[in-house]
Amino acid sequence: MVTRFTKITNDLASLGDVVDNDQKVRKVIRALPPSWEVKATTLKELNDKEEIELIGLIGNLKTHELERKVREEMAPQKKKMNGIKSTPTIFDDDDE
Repeated sequence: MVTRFTKITNDLASLGDVVDNDQKVRKVIRALPPSWEVKATTLKELNDKEEIELIGLIGNLKTHELERKVREEMAPQKKKMNGIKSTPTIFDDDDE
């Protein structure tokens, strides 16, 4: 994703439409999937306070992704219960 994004922004720059660092960072944050919502919100707030370099942002996202994978692997796997749920049946005296 980073390589494609860099190529697009470089092509835009060669056409005369220069995209500054802040715009690049905001676009990458906005493109994050919904499962990264907490991280995206944190990055947006951080970006409001200080300028983040695109390279630093990419490194931050890669680190976060690795940490998420480790947490998922370490979390105990939930056991799936495959069973049949039964419901009690009430018999009338006539049915017997």
